[in-house]
Amino acid sequence: MKKLLHRLSALLVIGTLAQAAPALELTVVHSGNWPPYSDQGLPQQGLALDLVTQALARAGYQTRVRVDSLDRILEGGKIGVYDVFATPWYSEERDQYLDFSEPYLESHIRFIKRKDSNIEFDNLADLKGVMIGVVRDYAYDEQFNESRDLIKISERNLIQNLLKLVQRRVDLTLDDELVLKYEINRYIPNSMRELEILPKPLAVRGVHIGVSRENPDHAQIVADFNEAIAAMRKDGSYDKIVASHKAYIEAPSP
Repeated sequence: MKKLLHRLSALLVIGTLAQAAPALELTVVHSGNWPPYSDQGLPQQGLALDLVTQALARAGYQTRVRVDSLDRILEGGKIGVYDVFATPWYSEERDQYLDFSEPYLESHIRFIKRKDSNIEFDNLADLKGVMIGVVRDYAYDEQFNESRDLIKISERNLIQNLLKLVQRRVDLTLDDELVLKYEINRYIPNSMRELEILPKPLAVRGVHIGVSRENPDHAQIVADFNEAIAAMRKDGSYDKIVASHKAYIEAPSP
């Protein structure tokens, strides 16, 4: 009887200590300039940040969200200043210092045209002779970026290209589909009726979290995140979060 009581007491102590143990705190970072995925001015700092922080919380982690430039984020990942980069696209180079999760979102890079244009896109050959507005140094697609057969006219940001499209100064521009919808509805909502997003994507990129390999728990954090996202998809909470953000992404700003 005494042995049994000792064992029960030990189990209670262990359980109490487990409950009292603080959750591991992670520093989550994003660039703050990729609306509607990540932006400090958006609800929950954007669609991607909302999914990431809720999934990590579900997995038992506390998070501190920081904003920094992309260069500093990547450097911070290399040396372990930041634990989690919330929104990276995968590359072999980044994989050397970031442990990537499964994609929790997909980024569909699509062309957009004026509705009165007869341009169609199935492959890059369809775009010869077409004036395409692009953003400088944007990693749209390797073949597209390297092609010398296409007429690409660079600007600093997407809204400049959208205005040039409406003004008939370019024939097409392109970006992530949700970014296109958000930017149009926020800045030039009356132009949406004149524009059409082409159905075939130029590229589809997974949006992951990247956990610094300097964090000794990086593999466990990635596994926990993947498991939490899978559970959120199963119980419907994932879709609810996405729907809450699409409410402002796809509607004109008041």
